[in-house]
Amino acid sequence: MAYYRRSALISFLSLPLGLLAEMNFRRLPSLPATNPDCVFPSLSIIIPARDEMHNLQVVLPSLLNVHYPGMLEILVVDDHSSDNTSKIVESYGVKMLRLMNGIPPGWKGKPFACHQGALQAKGNWLLFTDADTVHTKGGIARAICHAQRANLDGLSLFLEQQAASRINGLALDAAFAGLFAGWGTANSILNGQFILVRREIYFDSGGFAAVRNEALEDVAFGNRLATQGYRLQIMKGDNIAGVNMYASHKQMFLGLSRLGAGTFQWQGLWTGFTALHVAALVSPLITLIGVLCGRLNWLWLPITWSTASLSLLPWSRRSGNGKLALLAPLGALVVLLSALFGLVSRSIGIGIPWKGRKV
Repeated sequence: MAYYRRSALISFLSLPLGLLAEMNFRRLPSLPATNPDCVFPSLSIIIPARDEMHNLQVVLPSLLNVHYPGMLEILVVDDHSSDNTSKIVESYGVKMLRLMNGIPPGWKGKPFACHQGALQAKGNWLLFTDADTVHTKGGIARAICHAQRANLDGLSLFLEQQAASRINGLALDAAFAGLFAGWGTANSILNGQFILVRREIYFDSGGFAAVRNEALEDVAFGNRLATQGYRLQIMKGDNIAGVNMYASHKQMFLGLSRLGAGTFQWQGLWTGFTALHVAALVSPLITLIGVLCGRLNWLWLPITWSTASLSLLPWSRRSGNGKLALLAPLGALVVLLSALFGLVSRSIGIGIPWKGRKV
């Protein structure tokens, strides 16, 4: 009985940790809604793509519809795709770089694709964005203007999350709640869905070549830039672009495994808050077992479950379905299991399968 009661009590930590996560998220500034007059430098948009034929049919039309007063090029790096990625790119008349000779030893696939794109790009600013994003017409111009006005070397945005299913959405809500509970003073985080960086800064810092073997290359690159003293900012950009990170439940589980395993490397001691918040959200499930086994009074269940649901409610509302918060413990369980899978897979050296590779 003592074990189940302790587990039930842990659930009450979800409220203060949820409040901490909400405060950390709200402290992130939003990109200004309007542009002052500014000079638009040449810009290269680089999209690493591996088996992205379906997503490219969404992102490329949005980018071709972007209003950008300066010189703009779009470059898709076909990272050894086995589907019709290259044909889709050709059909839109967009510049494409096809990687043909495999990945060199010591490199992960995505940093290699991003770096090869940067080597081919002509713009004075580089925007790395993912194939599963969709961009508003004026968002990129606003990002460029803000970066110049604030004299930034790099700017990254958290985009609007668009889940493929309710299960995916629920798990992502719990994952982001956990992430921001352990956000701390993280000012070196870059989100690979939208990384805007000055060309000279990219190459002077070593770019993705300097983090070539990192599974979370975006976070590693941000950490390197911050360590070298460059001016970075991460902001909320939900009105700039959206992203549908995972097309299936399996892809979502493996993606969260990759993110969960990498979090421990880059968040330091703050990772404890992330882990504790996820555990607190999961604990009502253990309470349920205790009630069913006759070890706990049934009143513990509605109390702990309501606590976890209330903690996740702001994130579920932001993702467009507040009712999903009622299933908060289930979403957190997916996050917990995927993170454990990622940690174990990395620790025993088998890696996490991702698009036909191990990361």
